[in-house]
Amino acid sequence: MSSTVIKGLKVIEYLAHAKEAKGISEIAREISMNKSAVQRILNTLYASDYVEQAPGTSKYQLTLSIWELGSYVVERHQARRLLHPILRFGAQSTGFTAFLSYASFPFVVYLDKVEGAHGRAHSAEPGRRVPITRTAAGKAVLAFLPQEDLSKLDKEWLDWTGYVRSEPISIDTIKAEIEDIRQRRYATSEGGLRPGVNSLAAPIWWRDERPYGSLVLTADEQNMPRDAFAEIGAKIVAMSEEATLALGGEAFQRQAISEMLSA
Repeated sequence: MSSTVIKGLKVIEYLAHAKEAKGISEIAREISMNKSAVQRILNTLYASDYVEQAPGTSKYQLTLSIWELGSYVVERHQARRLLHPILRFGAQSTGFTAFLSYASFPFVVYLDKVEGAHGRAHSAEPGRRVPITRTAAGKAVLAFLPQEDLSKLDKEWLDWTGYVRSEPISIDTIKAEIEDIRQRRYATSEGGLRPGVNSLAAPIWWRDERPYGSLVLTADEQNMPRDAFAEIGAKIVAMSEEATLALGGEAFQRQAISEMLSA
């Protein structure tokens, strides 16, 4: 394993999560790296147009070059290509904003998004990683994971960058909610990430018995009130079934639901 590559990635990850441009000394201190090593890495990234200096300062920030590379990956992603039309139909037919998320235990990551006329424009953005217990998108997946996965939630987790945290939670505290989700096949969230924003999500399957991720509909609470959850839930379940069919995961879906309901 190349230590130089690892160090370069650490600098990139730090700058990606930073809320403002950072100086060499600050970067070196925060990621526990020698200043001269940080300087060499930044010089290389600068020459390759991956970082730039913030106007009027000697501090560094990432350019959009990494976003451009990532956009190629997302554009070619098989699940995203297959399911984007379903998101578009969902957003147009309901007026809500539709999301596709994928599971990266113990997190979920938003992969795609289509705005609805009555959706919440800034509820989340593709690329955002959140703890699986925080939102409907994650809980829809969580409810159909095996017990061996659920038991791992009682400790703190960090994502691969070390900057996104999942707090420990006892599965007993959400056991009843998990059972409800399994029965009705969709999860709900009221103010999960933002106050006044509600979401409903249903799991989707692809290549194995664990859900690949979920489809989500979200809107302000006045456009998605609690008393409309059952009607909207039926729509998101129908969308998720169509998505699972498009991915070819219907056999895994049937097996997973059968095992969970009989447990």
